[in-house]
Amino acid sequence: MNENEEVIKFTELANFFPKQKEAQETSKRFKYVLFGGSVGSGKSRWLRWMMIYWLIKLFQKYKQKGIRAGLFCEDYPSLNDRHLSKVKFEFPAWLGEWNQQRHEFTLAPEYGSGILAFRNLDDPTKYLSVEFAIMGVDEINRNPKSTFDMLRSRLRWPGIKDVKFLAGCNPMGEAWVKNIWVKRLFPPEEKEQYEFVFVPALPTDNPYLPQEYYKSLESLPENQRRAYLEGNWDALDEG
Repeated sequence: MNENEEVIKFTELANFFPKQKEAQETSKRFKYVLFGGSVGSGKSRWLRWMMIYWLIKLFQKYKQKGIRAGLFCEDYPSLNDRHLSKVKFEFPAWLGEWNQQRHEFTLAPEYGSGILAFRNLDDPTKYLSVEFAIMGVDEINRNPKSTFDMLRSRLRWPGIKDVKFLAGCNPMGEAWVKNIWVKRLFPPEEKEQYEFVFVPALPTDNPYLPQEYYKSLESLPENQRRAYLEGNWDALDEG
């Protein structure tokens, strides 16, 4: 199968709506991409399929088999609710093989035999001796910056220069996420400022959300409504 056929098949599989496609295109040009910034914006599904996308793309580019990607959540219940419960229904059998015990999806040989490992961050030091060519963190705002720094140190793969770090979150939680990706307030030691990009998305960007969900968000207290529905990063910091 040639690359053009692969791109067509991925587009059909992922079925991204326009804002998700925008974030996908952004990830081709930048290393650290944050997507979302509101509830219901399709962050988790985008992350799952972007791990698959980059495993295939890097295999096509570098002809390396067995490249690894890691998709992380802050703890196991979150990992199970957001991802593990969906993989076996969302990823078709012809695309690869799901290992429930190891929480890993291995692409079929014709797609590079890349491995997408689903992991939790209850103890980030577990990954000090592990390498990933692609990383994704769902709700990265629920983790301290020290966790990001540790993961960043494991973002490498022999022979691959364009490794990727993708993340999604709501406009709340750890302030460092807002400071770096949204406010662009970098610590003085940061040498890759130009590689950090935030692609905002709102519930209204997601055509698959039911109208009733919008009504629920519109009924929240003002600060929560501005944060969750409008993607206002400062709303929950206000009294």
